[in-house]
Amino acid sequence: MVCVVLLVVSFGFLFFRAAQTHEMAAIRDKAQLVAELLNQNTDTNYEVINSGDTRITIISADGRALSDSHIGADLSVNRSDRTEFIQAVNYGSGEAIRASATLGADTFYYAIRLDNGNVLRLSRTLYSLGEVFTSTIPIFAIITIVILAVAYFIAYRLTRIIIKPLTEIDFDNSTSSESLYEELWPYMKKIDHQKAEIASQFATLRNRAETIDAIIANMREGLVMLDEKGLVLAVNKSVLDIFGISAKHDVVGQNIGYIYHDSDFMQGVKQCLGGAFFEMNFSRNNKFYNAFLSPGTLGRAVSEANDQPASGGAIVFILDTTEQHKADLQRKEFTANVSHELKTPLTTISALSEMMANGMAKADDVAGFSQKISDHTKRLMNIIDDIIRLSEFDESKVEKNFVKFDIYELAKTVIATLQDKAEEKSVSVELTGQPLQIEANNRLLDELIFNLLDNGIKYNKDGGNVTIDISYENDKCKISVTDTGIGIASQHQSRVFERFYRADASRSKKTGGTGLGLSIVKHIAEHHNGNVILESTEGVGTKVVCYIAI
Repeated sequence: MVCVVLLVVSFGFLFFRAAQTHEMAAIRDKAQLVAELLNQNTDTNYEVINSGDTRITIISADGRALSDSHIGADLSVNRSDRTEFIQAVNYGSGEAIRASATLGADTFYYAIRLDNGNVLRLSRTLYSLGEVFTSTIPIFAIITIVILAVAYFIAYRLTRIIIKPLTEIDFDNSTSSESLYEELWPYMKKIDHQKAEIASQFATLRNRAETIDAIIANMREGLVMLDEKGLVLAVNKSVLDIFGISAKHDVVGQNIGYIYHDSDFMQGVKQCLGGAFFEMNFSRNNKFYNAFLSPGTLGRAVSEANDQPASGGAIVFILDTTEQHKADLQRKEFTANVSHELKTPLTTISALSEMMANGMAKADDVAGFSQKISDHTKRLMNIIDDIIRLSEFDESKVEKNFVKFDIYELAKTVIATLQDKAEEKSVSVELTGQPLQIEANNRLLDELIFNLLDNGIKYNKDGGNVTIDISYENDKCKISVTDTGIGIASQHQSRVFERFYRADASRSKKTGGTGLGLSIVKHIAEHHNGNVILESTEGVGTKVVCYIAI
């Protein structure tokens, strides 16, 4: 609905501008014709000329109205202060748009100085924006209703078809869910396996409390068992490590608040002991955790270690989600970076296109604007291509397409492509090594070399140099790219090949980096049964070595 409304408003403004432009052009043409007739002293029939809504006024050089085709015009008003009159007297012609006191609407005035010194002025009331919208709204309203009806019907049908297999899942008997999506079968099998395992474990735990301690002692996840009063019956080492508790006997028999005294957590324990499930997130010592509280019947079974029925209790399961949290941060950072990278060229393209479309660009500027639009469009395509390339690697959709070629000659071609960029920073690029025939995907290796050299130039110092060496080592093609740039700090070196990771986000934004280049390099090397090695010293330079199986 929002898109359609925006479309209506946008086209309304476009039609409005187009109508105004057309009207003003017609006035100018008619004014030129009338001026030529008057200058030739032709007996002009004004009624024929003014067959439309055009008003014709003859003004003397001192601003007095000599004649006016509008019946209600006041000839006593001096027009010498009118913008179009002043421009016509000084420059030969002039124009202006303003609210006319005579016509009572926005009016376009166009004036031409005649050979006898008088000024010919033509004017016409322009279409209003309201008139344009009034004429187009009925059509757009019908189109909007049709679009919404069709979209609703399609969305309704597709949604029902998509979710039908999900609503028919029988978790108690997964094999009966024949219409279940194939991608969910591994999870159903895993759920069945976990359910069977949990049932077996709980049957054992009810009779042997010591077995419980043995099982949970080596769990990486934190596990706490509570009785019906909220007292700790069992706790594993992971919980002690999370909350910095020295010994287990300091906790067993104590209220759960001794481990983690938090108001939300304590309220969740209370709800859980009452039979409700509860979940919460918390952080400690720069790590992030999820706590799952489930009502259970392990209280008396663990405390008394007998076969009598238990009478309530709860299980607290604590999962370390630090890595997931970091992944979420990386995803958010990537989203922000890509949004910025996409928005910047799009804003430029939109602005330049609008200027050209509205005639605001000079004829001499059109070529430059077009080149800028082309450059920013290519940048958008490069960013999108990088993201698609990584997706293809993730889904193993990249085909081999191996051909035999000379990688040394390929490196020459890439260097020539980046020569202008290198000259802008006064960076010299040198190719060493020897010609080497390999069988590989030449398009991917072109991208690999391009990314490495581009980084070497982009993050180099002015006047620095980049060296690429092609050699043969241990039955593999060795591609070494060394630069004298800013280098990479040691704490970042282990992560630079992670997608979307950037060692210096502020510098990468200035240079246009998105943190995808080295990740693509790593995937390309692995696609050719190779690997990548990085050596870097901050402030000195970086060396990246890629091994490609040939």
